[in-house]
Parts: sequence; structure tokens; C-alpha cells
Amino acid sequence: MRLLSLNLEDFRNVANANLTFSGDRVFFLGPNGQGKTNLLEAIGLAGSLRSFRKSGMDGLVREGQSRSQSYYRFLDDNGDEREVFLSFRTKGEKNLEVDGERVNRLGEHLGQFPAVTLSSRDFRLIREGPSDRRKWLDLLLSSSSLEYFNNLQGYTRSLRERNVLLKREASDGELLAFEQSLAQCAVAIHIFRAKSIPLISQSLALSYSSLTDKAEKADLQYAPDLSIESVEEYLQRLADERPRDRIMGSTRKGPHRDDFLFRLQKRDARTYASEGQQRGLVLALRLAEFTYLRQSLGRVPLILADDVLGELDNKRKANFRKLLPPEAQVFATGTAYPSEAESAIWETFEVSSGTFSLA
Repeated sequence: MRLLSLNLEDFRNVANANLTFSGDRVFFLGPNGQGKTNLLEAIGLAGSLRSFRKSGMDGLVREGQSRSQSYYRFLDDNGDEREVFLSFRTKGEKNLEVDGERVNRLGEHLGQFPAVTLSSRDFRLIREGPSDRRKWLDLLLSSSSLEYFNNLQGYTRSLRERNVLLKREASDGELLAFEQSLAQCAVAIHIFRAKSIPLISQSLALSYSSLTDKAEKADLQYAPDLSIESVEEYLQRLADERPRDRIMGSTRKGPHRDDFLFRLQKRDARTYASEGQQRGLVLALRLAEFTYLRQSLGRVPLILADDVLGELDNKRKANFRKLLPPEAQVFATGTAYPSEAESAIWETFEVSSGTFSLA
């Protein structure tokens, strides 16, 4: 997958930008607060319609404007040009068109224009609660499998309806009507996660080992709230938990409480790993995400690296550059090049106050 050009209008601090990219290594260079990250954010939106920032979609439309528009031209892995048009308003209303056809269902779009974002914000995946890790995992698996996306939507819908009934003190018969669909989706989600996380862990282990010259071992460990192998098993668990669920007014057990753990040297990285080791772990996770998407989709994702190289020590920085897949188009940001010797390999755009000029 290659991004050939991007036209951006009224996006964050960018009034208007018309950029054409000819290389596989593109660098946005400039001081902090000028719009480098905003451009990476705009590129990533084409594939997922979600921001990689924790603030989500808030503030995407430039102040004083009512709508932002983005037009992308891609070259896919078959050599065909694809066009994506995305517009959204301050209230969150979105319009997405691909090759001139409006897209109304997100599941049909996810995975078509994949991108993997590497950012210092990824620390939250280790340091914060399980909800951030589940969101990351759900987006990855939804981008690689429409079946997973549909089961996740079905589970979320049934869970919400069951919780409403619990608050209303509905009868067991009313609850069971929604528990049937809830259980079917829950088992499908659990099985998919149980199969996928070990594959992601294998890739993470290889990348982290290379980052540290094989000095340290890392992996991921699936931590399901329940190990549910059959619909009948989960239905029985839901029935057993109904009295407590009624008291709490919510469903307390299921995949919506799942987690996965980062481990370093077989210890929990949240408490065992240093800050430098945590940086390496999240970078290795993103490289594992790239590998998983490429293998699942048969497409080469873009890589968006938001000022991450400057945060690594010299050894990890050198090893990370070696790990960048040569077949991937990489968009990176920084206040300076990772090293002056590298400046020649990048197609560079200098960034100032939301404007971009080819260096």
C-alpha cells in the first residue's frame, strides 16, 4: 500500500495542504506544535476513521470552521489507484467515499487501507487499564476479520440491551432472549482472541529480541475474564451470575472484561520493566501489529511513526531502523532527523504553523 497524495482542508491547525509523496520514506520535520502529528493523524483516519490520540475525534475540525475534508490517493498492492474522500463536521457526522461510492458500514471499510501508528502515546497500553488494551486489540482484529467485527458489534449490542433489562429488573425469560445472542458472540470473540494473541506474541517476541540484541525476552499473555469454550457454558455462567448482576445493574462477566499482559523475562512489564524497556515493548507490539495485518489481509500497511526514534537509546534506535519493513511506506515526524547521516534517505517536508513545504 502506498499513499500517493493527500489534500487536507480545515483539519486541526491545517487550513489547506496539498501534498504529493514520491518516496517510501517520508519525514515531517519541524518544532513541536506545528502540525506534524496532525498530518499523521489525518493519514491514519483514511483506514480506520479513528484517531490514534487519546482525545479521539474531538477537535479535528479547525477552529472556527464547521467541516473538514480529506482526499487521498493510494496505490494498492495490486498496482491499482484507489481514491478515498472523507469529510466530517464538528458534531461528528462523517461522510466516507471510496472510489466514488459512499461507504455506510465501517466493517466493509476496515482493512482496506491499513496503517500502523507508532507513538509515545502507546505507553498507555502498558501502564493504564485493560480498556485501552481491549480497544487496540478489537481494532486490530476487526481490521483483519469482518467476522470478528460483526461478532463484536453483536456482543456490544446484546450486552447493552441485557444491562438495560437488569436495571429494569426484567424477568429471567426476558433476559434469556438477549443472553442467547450474547453468548454466541462471546464465544466467537473468545476463540478468536485466544488464537490471535499467541500469533501476535510470537511476532512481538522476535521484534523485541532484535531491539535488544537478544538480551531480553518478551511476550504477551491472554488474560480472559472467563475461559468460555461453548455457548452452553457461558449461558450457564450468565444464569448463575444473574442475582449479583441484578444488584449491580450490569453484566459483570464476559469478554468485555478481558485483558492481555505484557511480560518481560516472564514478569509483568507494568511493574518490572523500566521506561526504556516499556518503550521497546510498545514499538515491538506495533511491529507485531504490522506483521499480523500483512499476513491476515495480504496488504502491506503504511507505518506512521510519531517522533518515536528520538526516545530510544542508541542501541534500540539502530536496531529499530533495521526492523522497519523495507516493503512498507513509512511516514515519520521529528524535531530533527534520528541521525544526520539519515537525512538523505528521507523525502522531507518542513512543517511550520500547519503548512508543509518540500525541503
